[in-house]
Order: sequence, then C-alpha cells, then structure tokens
Amino acid sequence: MTITYRPCIPDDIDAVLALWVGGGQKGSTDNAGAIARRLKRDPQLFILAWDGATLAGSVIGAWDGWRANMYRLVVSAEYRRQGIVSQLVQMVEEELRKLGVTRVYALALINSTQAGLFWHRHGYRPNSRTEPLAKTL
Repeated sequence: MTITYRPCIPDDIDAVLALWVGGGQKGSTDNAGAIARRLKRDPQLFILAWDGATLAGSVIGAWDGWRANMYRLVVSAEYRRQGIVSQLVQMVEEELRKLGVTRVYALALINSTQAGLFWHRHGYRPNSRTEPLAKTL
C-alpha cells in the first residue's frame, strides 16, 4: 500500500461522497453541487489520500481571511491507524500557514470520542470564548 496525497478535483466528487457516507460523516448539506462550488475556492485546502484508485481519506480546510477551520476529516475504517489522518491535517495546516493563518478551528462531531481525542492529541483545545452555532438555509 502506497498512500498518495493531492487536492480534490471535480472527477473525485462521487468518491468523496461515498467516503463520507461510509465513514458516517455525510451531512444534509453534502452533495455534488456543494463540493463543486467548494473546489472553486482554495482547492489546495481540500486534500485527499489515495491508495491507488481507492479513496482512503479526506479533509477540508477553509480560510475566510479571518478564521480558519478544518472539517470532513474522514478515513475509511480499513486505513485507520496508519498515520493518514495526521498527514492530512499536517498538509492542510501547512497550506493554511502559507496563507498567513495563525489560528485554526477543528469541527468534530460531538458524538465521536475518537475525533475529540485525535484533535486534542494534535494540540486543538475547546474554545471557552465561543460556541459554534449553525443554521441550515
């Protein structure tokens, strides 16, 4: 197994959606159109991990000029515990640094203790000054 990493491209959209469904991460706003729109902005922040033709993992970084976020960090079950998640995060952090980012927020599912532990091990801590709120339009 040789894992290669690269930014997501439009031809990857179906594989990304399948990965998210398989990882229990697909949300109500995840669809091909939304991913295609996302790829038009900072595509270097949407990184995929591939094992040949098999999509093993994904992460999306976002930067609005003020705050940065990471989300959709997903790795297929058969590829876990091989350092792929850490590599994906490091790659997005590196790209964010190039943009001048000094603070990054990680969005993790509340019901995933593994996600919380992962982010904590990588230096991410709860922000006691803010609480994430969301509204679906």
